[in-house]
Amino acid sequence: MLFQLILQGIATGFVYALVALGYTFVFRCLNQVIYAQGHIFMVGSFMGYAASTKLGLDAVSTLLLMLLAGVAFGFLLDRVIFRKLYDVATMTFVIAAIGLGIILQNAVRILYPEPVKYPPIFGTRVFRIFNAQIAEPYLWVIAISLLLIAALYCFLTFTRYGQAMRAVASDRTIAAAMGINVKVYISATISLSAAIAVIGGVLIGPLYFASFDMGGMIGLKAFSAAVLGGITNISGAAIGGVVLGILENLSAGYISSAYKDVVSLGVLILMLLFRPHGILGKAKPTKV
Repeated sequence: MLFQLILQGIATGFVYALVALGYTFVFRCLNQVIYAQGHIFMVGSFMGYAASTKLGLDAVSTLLLMLLAGVAFGFLLDRVIFRKLYDVATMTFVIAAIGLGIILQNAVRILYPEPVKYPPIFGTRVFRIFNAQIAEPYLWVIAISLLLIAALYCFLTFTRYGQAMRAVASDRTIAAAMGINVKVYISATISLSAAIAVIGGVLIGPLYFASFDMGGMIGLKAFSAAVLGGITNISGAAIGGVVLGILENLSAGYISSAYKDVVSLGVLILMLLFRPHGILGKAKPTKV
C-alpha cells in the first residue's frame, strides 16, 4: 500500500509541479505572482475535455492541441490584462489576478455547472509494479510531466530564446540594454506559464474530474509547492510539487482524505515561517 500511495502521490505531485512552474516563471520575470494560475489550469482541464469529447481526439492529439491553445490563451491574457500591469505595485497586480480568476471561474460555471468526467483517453489498464497496482492514467501523467519538464529545461538552458528569457528574468534593465525586447519575452513567459498550466489541467482530468471550482485549491497547492521548493528556482518548484503530492497522498491513505488539504496549507505556513526562500531557493540579503 505504501508504494502504491507514493506512486499515485508522485503523479498528482507532478501536476502540482507544472502549475508551480508557471508561478516560478512569472515571479522570476516580474517579481509578481499570477494568483489566477489555478483557474487557468481549470480552464485548460475543460478545454481538454471539450477536445476529447466534442472533437473525439486521442490523448496525444489532445495534449498537442492544448499546448498550442494554452500558449494562445496566455498570449491573449497578457495582451488584454497583464501587459498594462508589468510595473504596477504588487497589490494592484494581485487584485487584477484574483479578479481574473473569479471571471474565469464564473465563465466556465455558465458552460459547465456540474463536474464532468473525462473519457478514458489515457487508457484503463492497471499495471502491477512490485506489490502495487497503478492505473495507466497515472503512468501517463508521470511520463508526460517528466517529458515536459525536461523539454522546458533544455529550452531554457540551450536555446537562444531560452537564454534571453533567463536574461530578462535576471535583470530587465540590463537585458533591455543588451538589445532584448523585454516586453516580448515577458509575454512569452506568461504564455508559457499558461500553456503548462493548461497541460496540467488536461493531465489531472482523467485521474479525477473537471469542476469549475477546482482552480482555487489547485492553485493554492501549486503555490505551496513553489514556496516549498523555492519560488525562484525551477528545479525546486518541480521537486516541491512531487514532495507535496506524496505527503498529501500519504496523509489521505494513513490518516483521512478529509485532511489532505490541511497538509498543503500546513506546508505553506511552515515554509513561510521557517524557510521562506524554500528548499533550493537562496535568501536574498536586505539592503538598508
